[in-house]
Amino acid sequence: MTRDELIAYCENEYNMEADRPFKHYPDYVALRHPNGKWFGLIMNVPADKLGLPGMAEIEIADFKVEPELNSILQVQPNFLPGYHMSKVHWITAILERFESVAELADLIEGSYEATQ
Repeated sequence: MTRDELIAYCENEYNMEADRPFKHYPDYVALRHPNGKWFGLIMNVPADKLGLPGMAEIEIADFKVEPELNSILQVQPNFLPGYHMSKVHWITAILERFESVAELADLIEGSYEATQ
């Protein structure tokens, strides 16, 4: 899955527009409710900053989750603790490890609902 596929899905499903809130990180994309609250953040981060081997940039997305789900997801290979977010309430998905947005649809929906 690519960042563009994720953005297009969220724009279509949640009637939102991609927002680039960080001047120094123009590729970071916030997924926002109309009221401005984030329900997701897409970033490209060097692998070593995520505790992964190498220096290549990896595309990730952060989503808000319940603490119980967070503890379950963190032990799966496609997820990491929330990058630059609360490690209890946010989870990081490594986008290249997912075939399609459908694999994250429930997680995205949960994050959207949790942040309304």
